[in-house]
Amino acid sequence: MNKATILIASVLKPVNDTRAFDKLAISLRETNKYHINIIGFLEKKTPKQDNIEFTSIFNKNRLHPYRLLAPFKLCYFLFKSKPKLVIISTYELLFPAVLLKGILKYKLIYDVQENYTKNIEFNQTLADWLKLIPIKYIQSVEKITKPKIDHHFFAEKCYQDEFPDIRDYTVLENKYAGKSRSVPQFKIDDDHLKFVITGTITPAYGAAQAIHWFNYMKQHYHNASLEIVGYCPLSEYKSKLEGLALTSPGVKLRLSAKPMAQKVIYDALLKGNILLLPYHDLPSISPKIPTKIYEGLALGIPMIIPQNPIWEELILPYSAGCSIDYSKPEDSLLTFKNFLKTPKYTKTVGPEVTWENEANKLCKIVAKLIP
Repeated sequence: MNKATILIASVLKPVNDTRAFDKLAISLRETNKYHINIIGFLEKKTPKQDNIEFTSIFNKNRLHPYRLLAPFKLCYFLFKSKPKLVIISTYELLFPAVLLKGILKYKLIYDVQENYTKNIEFNQTLADWLKLIPIKYIQSVEKITKPKIDHHFFAEKCYQDEFPDIRDYTVLENKYAGKSRSVPQFKIDDDHLKFVITGTITPAYGAAQAIHWFNYMKQHYHNASLEIVGYCPLSEYKSKLEGLALTSPGVKLRLSAKPMAQKVIYDALLKGNILLLPYHDLPSISPKIPTKIYEGLALGIPMIIPQNPIWEELILPYSAGCSIDYSKPEDSLLTFKNFLKTPKYTKTVGPEVTWENEANKLCKIVAKLIP
């Protein structure tokens, strides 16, 4: 049987990114109806998977001028693969995808993983005077291409309010790609505290603040350690963290200027016994649910989160963590001590935190678009 080709494309996300590969591609492949081509960031040779093809569109630093070629490369790949469905998850690829849609007659989905304009405005990655042009550009791209997009995926529930003009959408939350791990309730050994921070490491995600918080806690828990593992795209921030680590005993950094393999992230996550989520309280972050919360719940890892009612509602029923103000370590000491005293995961975590239900929604929408 000839399988319909589905092309999933981004620029900075690795081709084996957990959403593109573990969630979208694997779910669609399991129907045995489709051949998947994931196009994205690739530094080394492509992995091998049945009915899943991996194609590199970019492999340099995020600000390298070669990034300007990505839309043209996408055009080439579209002509070459002749897909029945294209899923775009990066705004800069929307124009070529829309341009060739009328010629190649495929269906088009925009997978909205980020509110890019909010990120630029609040996430402290650009100087204020540099923000206006990219914000206006992104808004223009999304507005102009919207009528040609057949469907939208929202990675966050809050996007329903943040993108009120989009009506044809399905919420596919970034839940854990796998089965939740059944763990008996337990207490954390306060003599072997292994804190871990994983994922994208930027100022808005609070790694520097977490180091200061850890330094205070280490005065009370001398054997504690903190490992920070992830993709750190800003060289100045990377240097800042390296400087802090030099004067912070027990802090270990594994930072990369390019996206890291998901296996490296998961391996680091499983070696820790407390996951830190020191995100700043910003409009671009607070309404969203970090994938790390779903991963922590599914893997049975206790978490320390900032004070956020949405996130607290998720973790507290399982006794999976506590919320603190990372900027005030002295005030959080008592909360942390109580956190260590109480049993963790007193309630079993089920499929409500996994991708299973989202996968069913995904496959139904794709089946409607390419019956």
